[in-house]
Amino acid sequence: MEYNKSSIETLFAPLLFQDDYYAAVEKPAGLFVHPMPGEKDSQDCLLFRLRDQLGTYLYPVNRLDRPVSGIVLFAKKPEWVTLIQERWQKPETRKHYLCLNRGKLESSGQFNRPLSKRGAFKKKGPPQDALTLYDPIKYFPEYFCTYTKVEIKTGRYHQIRRHFRQAVMPLIGDRTHGKGVVNNFFLEEFGLKQVFLHATRLEFIHPVTGQPIKVISTLPSVLTGILNKLR
Repeated sequence: MEYNKSSIETLFAPLLFQDDYYAAVEKPAGLFVHPMPGEKDSQDCLLFRLRDQLGTYLYPVNRLDRPVSGIVLFAKKPEWVTLIQERWQKPETRKHYLCLNRGKLESSGQFNRPLSKRGAFKKKGPPQDALTLYDPIKYFPEYFCTYTKVEIKTGRYHQIRRHFRQAVMPLIGDRTHGKGVVNNFFLEEFGLKQVFLHATRLEFIHPVTGQPIKVISTLPSVLTGILNKLR
């Protein structure tokens, strides 16, 4: 079964999928998924917005960084988080993204490099296996950047952002792992205020019903507008 923005009428947030067990919503860039200690503005978060919209408690299954947009899945009971997370790294669960990275990617490939548990600059534990697949869509030579499809086979901290940075091809707009002069250019020239990274497709086998689920989120207009300008 396939769901997208036009599948379900919504009032407050782009709800992509909902049944008795789970709900998937499109997170805009700049919004926290849930409250964060020390972040005063994180009380207005995706979790609380969707809770108020649906009138039920919710529990995040996956998370996206604040400056990243795309699909976030919530469970309606804690035990349903555990059920689906047991399958989160299995082959039938697929997590796809679209990004704009610095540099020229000429062919499909992968980054298979371990990443420390808490990030590149706060190593709190041993490195963990991390696998990122990439497939270039279009190269923009005038701006030396590539529009790229990405699939992650693991779920490490800032995995896509850190893997591309390690390859010296940081994501455009990434203020943590990217290149300041490039980000400033895209801010001034195109008004890009977020990381150009969008979680666009999530596929999984429903752990309760056994049904294959595919959730789709199209690229936000602010990012498609930048692609149009690059062309």
